[in-house]
Amino acid sequence: MDDDGVGSEQAQRLRRALDVAGIGVGVLWLHYFRLGGEVGEVEIDAYLHHALGMPRWERDLLARAANELIDHGAGGHAPYSWELLHGDWKETADGQKKETADGESKETADGAGGADGDGGPDGTAP
Repeated sequence: MDDDGVGSEQAQRLRRALDVAGIGVGVLWLHYFRLGGEVGEVEIDAYLHHALGMPRWERDLLARAANELIDHGAGGHAPYSWELLHGDWKETADGQKKETADGESKETADGAGGADGDGGPDGTAP
């Protein structure tokens, strides 16, 4: 999957996670901005509606902001680009799960990606 495809898929899943959690764009933007994000609220809304693309690092910062705001007990998770690029992300009918390096799937309720729990692909920092 190319970066544009990843960005589109990431936006769709981010929007779905926000909808399930009942988090609005304004709340997401404020938390994202506090984490160092540089894109405005209007642009984020446009991205979530597939009207504007965003660089990968901004998309991943949005995913981080969303994941920090989401109550993971409800099963929501906004995927990071590396989860989609490396096929680490699986979504099933009973909730969202992440595939580990050994091919087994594990719940992502803790929000940590990768089998080593650092939030990035195994063996690397995000």
